[in-house]
Amino acid sequence: MKADIQALIKLLTEFQAIEREIYIPELKRKENDSEHTYNLAMVAWHIVENDKLPLSLDKVIKYALVHDLVEAYADDAFVFDEEQVKEKDGKEHLALERLKSQQYSKGFAEVIEEYEKLDNEESRFVYGLDKLMPAFTLIQGKVSTWRQYGVTISDWEEKFGHKIRKSKYLEPYLQKLIELQKQN
Repeated sequence: MKADIQALIKLLTEFQAIEREIYIPELKRKENDSEHTYNLAMVAWHIVENDKLPLSLDKVIKYALVHDLVEAYADDAFVFDEEQVKEKDGKEHLALERLKSQQYSKGFAEVIEEYEKLDNEESRFVYGLDKLMPAFTLIQGKVSTWRQYGVTISDWEEKFGHKIRKSKYLEPYLQKLIELQKQN
């Protein structure tokens, strides 16, 4: 038996314990990293299949599943908290090194490194979709998080638009989101 399932479950439990700043009205609490990751993977899969995108679904799902795994050790950095954002890269680098040093998570770390290069369309697609998902979640739940932090549509567009546009396949979803933001 080569797989260290207990160590992996411990890592995944630590990952699940990371709370994000996205509130889920139906659950009356904030989402955690596991929920965010699962939802990102499901939405990515749905878009790739329904839009018949010429992307490797295997890569897309793997990238979606590991894109935030370093947060199990580095914690989440809320995008509108300047102090957290300043510390993010250093913390995530150390977390990635930790993942690389553990036999059970080496393979995940390799996929994270591949994803972070953003040198293929699959990684750029997941990266951009990861920026879209929280906004769609907030709109779906009629949550006023952006208002609470004084974020306007143009602030949001300035902060995330160029990141989302790294993937040409996300432009229609970005336009739909902007339309929904104006309505809400």
